Amino acid sequence: MIAIITAGDSKQCKSLSFFKGLTLFANMSDEDVARFADAALVKSYKKGQILYLESVQAEFFYIICTGWLKLFHTTDEGEEVGLAMLTKNNITGENAIFEQDKFTSSAQVVEDAHILSVPLNLLKEQLRVNNQLAFNMMASMVQYQRRHELQMEQYFLYSAPQRIGCFLIGLCPALEQKDGVILNLPYDKSLIASTLGMKGATFSRALNILRDETGIHISGTRVTIDSMKRLLDFVNGCYSHTHLPPVC
Repeated sequence: MIAIITAGDSKQCKSLSFFKGLTLFANMSDEDVARFADAALVKSYKKGQILYLESVQAEFFYIICTGWLKLFHTTDEGEEVGLAMLTKNNITGENAIFEQDKFTSSAQVVEDAHILSVPLNLLKEQLRVNNQLAFNMMASMVQYQRRHELQMEQYFLYSAPQRIGCFLIGLCPALEQKDGVILNLPYDKSLIASTLGMKGATFSRALNILRDETGIHISGTRVTIDSMKRLLDFVNGCYSHTHLPPVC
């Protein structure tokens, strides 16, 4: 069941400061951003719900306030191919405007989420008249492509334990990359394994290697990193050359 979230949460998600913190709306006037904030509807979704399906006509694009989404493609043989995992401050579904207003992938909620629905027609209208928005749209597309390239680079150049280490580092905001940090894995280990391009058995072995090499402690979904430097050294600076967050 989908439910409208509380007024307090809704106000925070629809605030101008939240919208202006997104690449798509950066450096735009309050008036221009308010058009999107006023038109947005905030809803809560439970784990397992489908947000949208590939090739279906799109009426909205979506902004994640909290939680996690899985983007995937389904082959003609019925196999599911994972494309990306998205969380807070990510936008999805907007590229439907380039595909006859049809979604180019499917999206499923993998951890309870609060998500903004914004009319796609509003985005199309404003792109025609707002140069800053058009520039931001191109910047978002370039950023997404760069993240994909970095992910492919990691698949080829980094071992399975290194990829998991990079994933864990990516869960730590830069200011929280310190010793003794405690993390909770954001979604199922099987899904993490799939996202990192490995089978479940490979993931378990790699996690054990990472624990032995870096001294991290793992208990269920809880991970404690005693030495961030040791973990960073192990993954060999896999993201130090870019301002983008780790893509794994």
